[in-house]
Amino acid sequence: MGKQNYMINDFSLDHVRNRHEVIVLNFMREKLPGETDFCGCNLCLEDVYAVAMNTLPAHYVQRSSIILKKEPPSDADIARTVEDAFDKVKVRPNHS
Repeated sequence: MGKQNYMINDFSLDHVRNRHEVIVLNFMREKLPGETDFCGCNLCLEDVYAVAMNTLPAHYVQRSSIILKKEPPSDADIARTVEDAFDKVKVRPNHS
């Protein structure tokens, strides 16, 4: 999806991101080398990422965002979510 898709009235919204994106990716990078019986193809990695991100509550921010007083999941909760996502994709990969 190009930056053009994030344009409204000549303003770009492409800098609005879910705060969990990078954290999930870092936990995936950390966990991946130890994953056995995981194919590791692009589709499976995308599935792990999507499952983990869809499990976590959304927490979108923009560069000058106010901080809302809501309790984000802990790093341990996010790590567990990523582990569960790997397990789900290993059991039911999206390919043969």
